[in-house]
Amino acid sequence: MVVGKAQTQPIYNIPAIRNYRWSTHLDLLRGLASLLVFIGHARLLLFLEYSEISNPSFLIKRLNSLTVLGHQSVMIFFVLSGFFISASVIRRIQQKQWSWVNYLVDRLTRLYVVLIPALLLSYFWDSLGIKIFGTGQDSFYGEKFHNGHLATYKILENLTFQNALGTIAFLQTIFVDLFGSNKAVWTLAYEFWYYILFPAIILFFCVKSLKARVFYAFLASGILLMVGSEIRMYFLVWLMGALVSICRPSKYLKSKNILNLLIILSVLILGIALISERFISNREIGDFLIGIITAVIIYLLVNSRSQIKQEGAYEKFSKSLAGCSYTLYLVHMPILCFIRACVIDDRPWEPDSFHLFLGLIIVVFVFLYAVVIAHFTEAKTDNFKNIIMSWIKNRRLNQA
Repeated sequence: MVVGKAQTQPIYNIPAIRNYRWSTHLDLLRGLASLLVFIGHARLLLFLEYSEISNPSFLIKRLNSLTVLGHQSVMIFFVLSGFFISASVIRRIQQKQWSWVNYLVDRLTRLYVVLIPALLLSYFWDSLGIKIFGTGQDSFYGEKFHNGHLATYKILENLTFQNALGTIAFLQTIFVDLFGSNKAVWTLAYEFWYYILFPAIILFFCVKSLKARVFYAFLASGILLMVGSEIRMYFLVWLMGALVSICRPSKYLKSKNILNLLIILSVLILGIALISERFISNREIGDFLIGIITAVIIYLLVNSRSQIKQEGAYEKFSKSLAGCSYTLYLVHMPILCFIRACVIDDRPWEPDSFHLFLGLIIVVFVFLYAVVIAHFTEAKTDNFKNIIMSWIKNRRLNQA
């Protein structure tokens, strides 16, 4: 009877999510998506555009297919974020434990514990690169960063206090430009406003007070008007994850063999969609397709209720990769740009065996650099959150 009840409750109400094996699979998915963004930027910075390569080999064709998935991987991030954040929001509201203070401390601690060090490191690497290589026409920090496929601006133009402050306020791409060479920060403006928008919409329908409803209506409307059409559009992708969180596990997916077959099939479809999206003339359609397939994969995985009895190599690897994924996402671009300026004079590398090996060394080095930073930032998120919550609690007691 207990199992039956667990099967009928909505997914957002599943207790102890981390005890389930599907959580490990989602950790792996999040970590791999971050790696694809990182590797895609490394390819753009170090190697010739695929269209400039004469007679590419089979290996180069496959590597190209693997390293052009950065934007598509962000859609996976959005759906995963929508799933986990919405589940937390709805569960707290349903259990009458909702608190904007606790929620914002959770979210802002998670964001700022990496974002602020990432912006400082961006300033350090970009300033060092500008000082060493200058900003002339032949410098990567001058004209060569502004080269069409990589960026539409020069690094020095965007390395301003205004852009840094706007990024801390999550207003990049809305009211300010991206900060320096760190193009990856664009998604944080999307994510942060989704974090505020979703509970505002849910609370509008849940609260009884008319004043509160009017407030949440104005809050949600104001955000939707402020953020612009693109952020509004991708909120629909984010909501695909939220839709999964309010679904119930299906009674038709109790067969382990059928469920595993559907999971494998959906993962294959996702792989095909990721590779083929660039051939779809309308990018938004491709993005929505990836969002839908990712949501289906999450739903299928959640229907598998196998629990982790003992943490093995797979669980440790997935957890470790996911544990540094946010840091890797935010810190890789500036140091990659600096390395690019150091090792490449004019023309990016041909993807021959020697330069592919050098590229692999650089990728491993930058990944380890991110892992070290994550150890002092992302891994300490709960510690920082506990310190802030203790300070808030003590302040309330003193005021009382």
